[in-house]
Amino acid sequence: MSIGTNAAKNTNILFRFKSILLSELSSINLPTFRQRNIELKEFLKEKSSKALQSEWGRKISVAKGFYQLELSLPKSAEMKQLQVDFALAKEFIKSGCYKFITVKQAWLLFLVSLEVMLWFFLGETIGKMHIVGYKV
Repeated sequence: MSIGTNAAKNTNILFRFKSILLSELSSINLPTFRQRNIELKEFLKEKSSKALQSEWGRKISVAKGFYQLELSLPKSAEMKQLQVDFALAKEFIKSGCYKFITVKQAWLLFLVSLEVMLWFFLGETIGKMHIVGYKV
């Protein structure tokens, strides 16, 4: 026998041994890994449900609600209406119609604007249940 044939034979034996060993190890440890994976998933589900029921979880939920409501992008219908309103205000200023408003009408417009602004700030204060900042 030559050296090349012995090396090829030894490599073939090692390859077969390695494949047999890997198949045996995978069949032995695979259920253990699966069981550990299932146990870990159950543990994480239990801890996350407890965390969501805690005071901290409720605070995060409230903050998420504020985030989604306040920071959501305006809808296309709202943007179109805003453009229409800006166009009307621009036309009102360009045409000079504001020069012909009486003092009584101007005072009424000022009071209505003030009322809307105050109701907004009052509503924000009531909604926050705090004068400054959100209680989270």
